[in-house]
Amino acid sequence: MYRLEGRLDAHGAGELEPVIRAAVASGPELLTLDFGGVDYLSSAGVRVLVTAWKGQRAAGHELLLVNLRPYVAEVLDMAGLDDLVAGSGVKGEPVELDWSGAERWVVPGTAEIRVLPAEEGEAVIRIAGDIKDVLAARITEAEVRSKSFSGTAYSIGLGALGSSVEACLPLMGEMITMAGTMVWLPTDGNDTPDYLIPRHDRGQVTIRTGFNASLPGPFHDYADVRAADAETGLTISGLYRVLFDFAKARRPTFRGALGLAVVAEMPALLGAGVVKAPIARFAPANGLPITDPSNYPQWFEADRTPRHRNITGLLTGAGLDLTCDLGVFDQASLKATFYVNPANTGSQTEMLHNHAVVFDPLPLAEAPGRVEAEVQRVIDAGRFLDMRHLLDGSTIRRALVGVQYIRDFEPDTAWD
Repeated sequence: MYRLEGRLDAHGAGELEPVIRAAVASGPELLTLDFGGVDYLSSAGVRVLVTAWKGQRAAGHELLLVNLRPYVAEVLDMAGLDDLVAGSGVKGEPVELDWSGAERWVVPGTAEIRVLPAEEGEAVIRIAGDIKDVLAARITEAEVRSKSFSGTAYSIGLGALGSSVEACLPLMGEMITMAGTMVWLPTDGNDTPDYLIPRHDRGQVTIRTGFNASLPGPFHDYADVRAADAETGLTISGLYRVLFDFAKARRPTFRGALGLAVVAEMPALLGAGVVKAPIARFAPANGLPITDPSNYPQWFEADRTPRHRNITGLLTGAGLDLTCDLGVFDQASLKATFYVNPANTGSQTEMLHNHAVVFDPLPLAEAPGRVEAEVQRVIDAGRFLDMRHLLDGSTIRRALVGVQYIRDFEPDTAWD
């Protein structure tokens, strides 16, 4: 395996070309290039890759690109190499991380985690719209925003797909995006999630949202979390509490908020979801929020017993540690993100907002790859079952978590 670093522009391609030529000439049946450290690719780099692929193909061998960052993958797609990718094994497959040096954190009787550092940089949660407009059912066409798939790697909210805002508005429901894939629960009465996995993002098809909380990155840590009781599992509240306490002990700059992307083996999933689009023309006649006890049964479906058992879940979400001083955050954006779902009971020390996509079981490897790659593995290989707002009492047996230590909450101006 060859690990590439930096920018694969004209200069980088010039340095790479003789190395790749020699690698192909040595005759490996599988030539693997790890792109985890490459954040830029131009046509010069593409030409080197095409030459390598042709050389491997002529010898009856394969070329494999792993850990493609989103921008690099988009350039390959835009260059018209999707058929080459499909035919040659050029794809973002997971590679094993070296977990031997991971920091170990044990909470007796609760969970054990292994933590590996990922990337540096500041992480924020960006908010489009306001959850209060959703709860008051006052979304109109003026509040609906649009964004390309490639611009929404990890997010949750209220959304829909359709040819126009007008067509989407009465169908808006729970939504999640992971690795550029959007899954949503249309409020058309069929209780059947819909999804779109774009192979080409030309910008013609966009995600529509009345509210969205996105995690643009980076992931600061990867955490492999194992519940002490594998049969019962660890609740989502418990997962956040373990990560909160780890952050407070190990990161002096931790401010009390986390953003997570998770691949989880789940003993039990309890979900919820709006069953009517919270738009102005459907607003409750009593003028109270849709979460008010007088309205909640007509507006939400919420599980009292697990909807799914022993499944794989892809989770995106955010959480607040209520034992911290949260006054350090932008209060308007913070309050636009979270709400109390009456179906959630239990812990009073966390405020969470999470959505999940459900698949048939796909167990994690003993040494799993990066979260981004494992998410893509499940999307590519898994059998899709469902999508829900995730209730805090849902449980995980084991989870691979991409952790963001949030600096602040801020308005998302990237939506059209």
